[in-house]
Amino acid sequence: MKPIYLEMEAFGSYSEKTVIDFTKPSQNLFLISGDTGAGKTTIFDAMVFALYGEGSSNTDKKEGFNLQSQFASLDQTPIVKFCFKDGEDEYEIIRIPKHKRKAKRKAKSDIVTENGKVELILPNGQSYEEKILKKKLGKL
Repeated sequence: MKPIYLEMEAFGSYSEKTVIDFTKPSQNLFLISGDTGAGKTTIFDAMVFALYGEGSSNTDKKEGFNLQSQFASLDQTPIVKFCFKDGEDEYEIIRIPKHKRKAKRKAKSDIVTENGKVELILPNGQSYEEKILKKKLGKL
């Protein structure tokens, strides 16, 4: 599996839409560096979350509310889009964690829980949701 791009918004330490293009380096090496708290681990959390529905830590499994950015407005939907290649085939996974958002019909100060969603888009354009996702990812 070779990462192509990762897009995050309202996810972890990334409140604004952030796109990381892994195709830019001219060699098969990519360095992720930055100051403490800059969001390096969040990049790996986002890739693992897109694939498996939880963060990358073995000791502290982050999922749902823990992955929603505390720096983003509750009007923003947390989302991760991860595109990768397996051989010549390109796949995209779009995952939204379980999160809190402002109520649309109740008082504007009310907060409601929105369930997470996931979608896998295959090279032929077919789209699959969670029930089939694990089966399809297992074949890659």
